[in-house]
Amino acid sequence: MLDDCTQLLFPPSGAAEVPLHFAPEVLRCVAAGPGGRPLNVLIDTGTDPSAIDLNLARRLGLRIGAFALGSDAASDTVPFTETVLPWLRLGDLEFRNLYLLAVDLSQIPFDVDLVLGYNVLSRLGLTINYHAATLHLRHSDLAPPEPTEGGVTLPLAFYEHFPALADLRLADALTLPLATIDTGSNGALTLGPDLAVQAGLHLGAKHVIAATGHGFTQACTVLRSAASLRLGPYAIPDVELDAPDTLSGDLGRHGRANIGNRLLARFRRVSLDYRRAVCVLEPGCCGLRAEVYL
Repeated sequence: MLDDCTQLLFPPSGAAEVPLHFAPEVLRCVAAGPGGRPLNVLIDTGTDPSAIDLNLARRLGLRIGAFALGSDAASDTVPFTETVLPWLRLGDLEFRNLYLLAVDLSQIPFDVDLVLGYNVLSRLGLTINYHAATLHLRHSDLAPPEPTEGGVTLPLAFYEHFPALADLRLADALTLPLATIDTGSNGALTLGPDLAVQAGLHLGAKHVIAATGHGFTQACTVLRSAASLRLGPYAIPDVELDAPDTLSGDLGRHGRANIGNRLLARFRRVSLDYRRAVCVLEPGCCGLRAEVYL
């Protein structure tokens, strides 16, 4: 096994801001790195560790070792190996000796060269401005922005080591004890198999439709519906629900609930601070208002 010796080199301000490409509702930005061309980077709070496309790693001549099997959202048989990228520059923030898994990312239905996951993001503070389509990355010594009018600061919980929010209420009937925050998902709220059944999300149920969803390496059938949601002090109507029709992968486990960008983007700004364990939510233009409820 390789040691993770990733170094983060910040500008004097301690922060960097980069534009986001929010299509198809995932957080992608452009970075500079070896190879002489821009690299498409996915910012994914639901991945650990970071990853690079296997074919790109080979083209760059990176070290490729023995393979093992890991998991993604919908599969437990994802071949990977470890490698190190000498450098990557994201705006004014530079990564040196970036530890990565080399994985075949060619099945993802949009361009991705690298995925920045927990081993990097947990050492940063992130503010995602969905309204302005920018990503602000700051040194962990710098505090997150204070919420503006109508905004709130919520405790940031963790599912294993992924950032999460606690005690969401679905359709005033089903409590979700913990829901991970997954900026690599273009869904709204994804439910594991047991929670999906409790929410009435199964084939043959009224208003449930079948579609296709994609993990890093393969596609699967996804069931979809909608319901209202209480998240902290916010009552959010018509939240799209989905559930992979599989028992494999991370989202095939019981008790899993996962918040994606289609829900997060109903806020103007979302800030995550791993070190202080807080999440700052600021309402956008979609009519969200904080409500007091018991």
